[in-house]
Amino acid sequence: MRCLECERELDRLDNEHLLQCSGLTLHEYAIRHHLPLDLLLQPDQVGSVFEVRSGTPRHPPGERARAVLQGLDWAGLVERGGDDVRIRGEVRRLDQLLWDLEQLADFGFRFRQSYDYSDETHRVVAHSALVAPAGFTRPALRPVPVPVPEPPPVFLDALAVFVAHAGDLQAGYLLLPFAEPAYARDAAQRLRRDHGVDCVALAAGGLAAGGSGEGALLRTAAPEDTRALMALLRERLAAIPDGWTRFNDAMPEATVTKELVFDAAHFITDHPAKCSNLHGGRYLLQVQVSGRIDPLTGCVVDYGYLKRIVNRLVVERFDHHTLNYAAPELAWRSSTEMICVFVWEQLIDYLPGLSGLRLYETTQSWCDYRGPTLAEYRQQGRSRLLDYFPAMDRRGDRQLIRGDARQLLSAVP
Repeated sequence: MRCLECERELDRLDNEHLLQCSGLTLHEYAIRHHLPLDLLLQPDQVGSVFEVRSGTPRHPPGERARAVLQGLDWAGLVERGGDDVRIRGEVRRLDQLLWDLEQLADFGFRFRQSYDYSDETHRVVAHSALVAPAGFTRPALRPVPVPVPEPPPVFLDALAVFVAHAGDLQAGYLLLPFAEPAYARDAAQRLRRDHGVDCVALAAGGLAAGGSGEGALLRTAAPEDTRALMALLRERLAAIPDGWTRFNDAMPEATVTKELVFDAAHFITDHPAKCSNLHGGRYLLQVQVSGRIDPLTGCVVDYGYLKRIVNRLVVERFDHHTLNYAAPELAWRSSTEMICVFVWEQLIDYLPGLSGLRLYETTQSWCDYRGPTLAEYRQQGRSRLLDYFPAMDRRGDRQLIRGDARQLLSAVP
């Protein structure tokens, strides 16, 4: 077998040769030369494990190692189970994973890449991870943040690791999916108190990390907060492979669309034709998000995240319900136009790159809508179109702020 990197003829390709020859693992070599692992591996290599140890464990671990492990834990990348602690990494993130390995030497982590035949995919797949004995990391992995006197640089070191591994930049806003609500609260408080950076806690935060309902999602409150945070972390992010470039290098832009359906009934109040009657059908909603392609994920936004957010905030609320009663904003007029305005305002906080909605009521009838940007929405507030009834006065009586005619009606017993 000829190595396509150094042109040497070999009995077999393995990680030992490739790491010396080109710095690549077998998995990276297979992708670089667009070859299936099945053809590269000898039968006895399937099911095998390749390991590299980063160094000798040290107790107590250094502050740098503690900060890196904390940042990875904030991102939900530290898996606890059995006798080991594991940090997985995708092939595009191997540079980051190997950087993590070097930083975490004090905990005794080792790099492990295994090659297993998958009955589900019917091919050999590679799995890369850092692995350490659970006992080495247990003191550093607290279930919730514990107030201890740590100088701000330690916090910023951990935050830079977290942002590099888990942050998502959309339309000038940084989305920060924390594995635990307590981690998010602590980080938001520190950023506001110590650095003047404001973040907003989003209600459906747990959906960001995989749909389990756990965790918390922070978003920078405004683009200027994103710029301030990135300036604060710039030197630290630049030291992490792809930590700075993934957010700042010029990249192509694209628009992605997710299509979801829901079945619902509605009626159009005061409609002069049959739509005034209660009737139902299948709605088809297309949600568009535009932005820069992330060079690490290869995505503008993860389709899984997009689907979870729209399902939770829109589909679950509308599916098999009467739209006029599912949302007070639609009680008067549940037209496709009004639904689009309402849906836009439900999604824009979670999808700052939201660029368009298309809603089909039938295959022949649909509405295209583009609402305000997140910055415009934060400044203007909700659309007046959705407020059919003005606010009641503070006394809560029957008088509505509608002028003399309403005041006259309110006097009628």
